[in-house]
Formats: sequence, C-alpha cells, structure tokens
Amino acid sequence: MLVFPKTYNNRLIIGALVIVIAGLSTFSILNYNSFKKQEDFLRQEVLLIQNELVEMMSINEDVTTENKTIENQLEDSKTRIQSVLNYLTETKTDVSLLSHYKNQVQSLKKERELIFSKIDSLVRNNKQLQDQVDASSEQLDIQKSRLSALAAKNNSLSKLVNKVAALKAENVKVSALASSRSMEVIESNTTSNIEHFEVCATLESNEFTAKGNKNIYVQILDSDNHVVSQRGTLKYQGENISYSGKTTIENMPETIKTCLKISIFENEELKPGRFQVHVFQNATLIGSNSIVLQ
Repeated sequence: MLVFPKTYNNRLIIGALVIVIAGLSTFSILNYNSFKKQEDFLRQEVLLIQNELVEMMSINEDVTTENKTIENQLEDSKTRIQSVLNYLTETKTDVSLLSHYKNQVQSLKKERELIFSKIDSLVRNNKQLQDQVDASSEQLDIQKSRLSALAAKNNSLSKLVNKVAALKAENVKVSALASSRSMEVIESNTTSNIEHFEVCATLESNEFTAKGNKNIYVQILDSDNHVVSQRGTLKYQGENISYSGKTTIENMPETIKTCLKISIFENEELKPGRFQVHVFQNATLIGSNSIVLQ
C-alpha cells in the first residue's frame, strides 16, 4: 500500500486548480477576443449601412419631378431611409438585426431603382413629346411663313389686278374757285378767298374693267401734306385713304367726263403753296395733278 504525504496531495490539488484556472483564462481570453472581433465587425457593418443610407438619402434629395405620384414615392422612400437610420443610431445591433437592416437596405435600393426607372421613362417620354412639339412648331412656322408669303403675293397680285382693271383718269384738271362781288363763280389763285376746288377728269374703262357703278375719291393735299377738308377715310384691302370728296359713277360707260366740286370748310385756313390732287377708284390711284396758290 502506497502512502502519499499530505503535502504531495496538496500539490496535486493546486496543480489541478492551476490547470483549470489556466484553461478558464484561456477560454475567457479567446471568448473575449471573439466577442471583441464580433463587436468590431458589427460596428463596421453598421457604419457601412449608415453610409449607404446617407448616400441614398442624398441622391433622393437631388431628384426632382413634377409627377405627383413619383414625388410621393420619393418622399415615402426618404421617410423609410430616415427611419432605418434612426434605428441604427438608437438601437444596439446584433447579428440578427444586422441581417434585417441589410434586407431593408436591399429592398430600399430596389425600390429606388424602380422609381428612377419611372423617372427615366418619363424623361424619355417628355423628350419625345418635346421633339414632336418642336417639330410641329417648326412645321407651323414654315406653314406660317409660306402663308405669309402667299398672302403678300396674293395682295400684290390683287393690287396688280385692281390696277389693270381700274379706270384711267385722263386730263385731270384742278381749279380753285371763288365768288365775285356779282356772286359769279370765278377761278382764283389766292388762298384767302377760295371757297371750292373743282376737279375734272376724263374717265376711261378697259376690257378688264368690271361693269357697274364706280366709286371715285378725290384727295387734296396742301404743302404740309395735310388733307384739305377731309370728309372721311376709305378702308379698302388693307389701305387707308383719307379723302376730300367722293362721287359715284353709275353704270360706267367706256368713257365719261366728270367733275367734282369740293367745298372748303368755313373755319379752314389754306396756306399758300402747291396743292397735290389725287384721283382714286377705291384705293387705286388712277390720276393726279397739282395747283399752285398764293
């Protein structure tokens, strides 16, 4: 029978305890290191997720659209991103929550891609519509230009037709008339006593002149180019002709001599100088002459 001294037994117990303590220490250190590494990993992952969310928020802030539906979707996405950021900041994260947040981030990314796809589609459609509007506007401008050119050409042709078809005023004669002491009407060359202008002309038609009544207008201009005794303004095919007198030739024959006596307004003062007399058929000038008065 072997007998071990008490001291030897104590040493065995102490040795066993040392081994156990050493093992526990090693396990604790390993466990702490593992926990520390996991905590650092979680911290890094949370930081990455936060940066990604902040970047997504910044991109969403830079996007503008006039489409109300997409605008509401963008606002909802911003709210959800901010909510996840708040949770990450305020809540202690473990592995299960980290996985949940990553899934949320992926879901938000897909949602953002879908929204941006809609925006791109709207931009393309708007671009196509704008191109169509620009093309239509260009075509409209071309048509307006052509119509304007045609209108100008038609107006020019109309004036030419009117000129060709108009009467011709030959031998236009202008007389200034005054009353003598014996109340006879006599010609005068002094503006102070003139009471009437008399304009006579021989009117001739041609093969292009339309049949029927003809309106004849006489315009008298003083040396300052003012219309003498203006009685009205003729508006005809875009032209405005102020006139001193008017007469109508009924059933115009091929040739006729006509005279028009034009009274001077009582309160009208005539200045000496050259007076121009123009004869119009409607707005077409068919004859002219002048008279010098002192």
